[in-house]
Amino acid sequence: MRFNLGEVVMKLNKLKIALIGAVMFPLSAVVVAEESPSDFSVSGNVGLYSDYIFRGYTQTKNDPALQGGFDVEHNSGLYAGVWASNVNWTTEGGYMDDNSMEIDGYFGFAGGIGETGIGYDIGILKFYYPGENTTDGAGGADTDATEFYAGVSKDIGIFSAGVTWYRVISDDAWGFADAKGSNYLTLDVDMPIGETPMTASVHVGRQTFDGAGNDPYDYTDWKVNLEYALNDTFAIGGFYTDTNQSTSDWTVKNVYLGDGTGGVYLSAGF
Repeated sequence: MRFNLGEVVMKLNKLKIALIGAVMFPLSAVVVAEESPSDFSVSGNVGLYSDYIFRGYTQTKNDPALQGGFDVEHNSGLYAGVWASNVNWTTEGGYMDDNSMEIDGYFGFAGGIGETGIGYDIGILKFYYPGENTTDGAGGADTDATEFYAGVSKDIGIFSAGVTWYRVISDDAWGFADAKGSNYLTLDVDMPIGETPMTASVHVGRQTFDGAGNDPYDYTDWKVNLEYALNDTFAIGGFYTDTNQSTSDWTVKNVYLGDGTGGVYLSAGF
């Protein structure tokens, strides 16, 4: 058998090229995968507040609240999240026998309108209070609530302004029977304070309730907030909030839930 050195060398070179390609191809795929941005992003938040205020009313009877949540967002604009806080209005008001927590779940879609600089956000928000409802309170009406929301926002000079509309789509809401169709409309404006890491915010909201006998509970709330960013993660702040509602309509165990009150907080975003 004749031995052709040139043919052997050529075959060895071909084998070497094939082996290098076999090794380099998955490595290059890994590099590409590492460099490609993910379609999803995850963020979280946690905060310690001297009082949990929701639409002008304390949810903890002026006691501290620990709150936190997570959000998952797709680069298409779709998002979903969950958020939780301690509460006590449900048991103190006689609506539930054993509840100390609020858990909110939500999903929606956010984006922008062409080159207008106007942003939009639409979604569904569920308020869940674990435990059994009692037959006291508002006649045994469910404390859980579900809302549809839609909002628009725009930066105007140094201001960031947004208007959001919430509409109850569940039969009951927060102990109000037959509250489907109730509305909450908000105006929120943020403004940085010069070149400092401080931001001032102003909020005004109008809550109206549907359902027989619920009209007296309609009200307007407002809030001012000042926040100082300690760094990219932590912030401290203070706020003052009040409503125009009468004490007789929103008093639980001699505590007026809608009374003007101030508070402070420490929050973190990650």
